[in-house]
Amino acid sequence: MYFSAAEAVTVGGQNGAGIVVTQLVHTGRFLIGGPIESKGCFPYIDGGTTSLLIAPTRVGDPCLHALYMPPNVNQTMHSHPSDRIGIIIKGGGQCCDQKTCYNLIPGTLFHISSDHQHRFVTYAQGLDLVVFHPDSDLGFRDRNHPMLSRTLVNNIRATDLPKIQTPSK
Repeated sequence: MYFSAAEAVTVGGQNGAGIVVTQLVHTGRFLIGGPIESKGCFPYIDGGTTSLLIAPTRVGDPCLHALYMPPNVNQTMHSHPSDRIGIIIKGGGQCCDQKTCYNLIPGTLFHISSDHQHRFVTYAQGLDLVVFHPDSDLGFRDRNHPMLSRTLVNNIRATDLPKIQTPSK
């Protein structure tokens, strides 16, 4: 299970592990989802797949992903333009940077700093993880979203008719 909340919440249960990430500059929307799939719906790198669990509402908003790495992978060394925070949910392996490898088992929390070179190495059971991205390059804009772009006036998209558009905040 995973969730996003706009206000304080109380989480309870037994025999579970999780991670809570807060971001002071963004207010999320209330959303509950899960369980996550057994494999991702989008290709990633080195045989991995990913699914978007919580999508960014607007361009630049944070998002939550599930990442699925297959067994016996020595992933390409790479980095990300912003921090990554996550939890291992299934399988086992290591996260390696230029100097050290860190063991990963279910329940392990991790933080990867922006621009930090790293790679995942998986064992025979593969590695499934949930990852928070504090920003994104996807999402909608005031003048580019499905309600506006899929509204037609005399067969012209409302995105192309600024005179009828509600002003932005």
